[in-house]
Amino acid sequence: MNTVLIHCNPNYLTKVKELGYDYTHYDEDELTVIVPDVKYKDGNHPDQNGVWDDPDEQLCEHYDIDYDQVYCIEGF
Repeated sequence: MNTVLIHCNPNYLTKVKELGYDYTHYDEDELTVIVPDVKYKDGNHPDQNGVWDDPDEQLCEHYDIDYDQVYCIEGF
């Protein structure tokens, strides 16, 4: 399984700790949350009922991360 780095507002640290996710805090400007990638559910997936979500927003929703706190997402 691939890993995803979710780069967030550093003020989101308390919530990330509550959620129990691995993270790094390289500097005071950015918090990086480390989670396993999840398979994207497109609009044809039965759970989606024809709705096509942004893949990054869907990932954040899966992990209960506030997308408004996210700077960018990268996989590796």
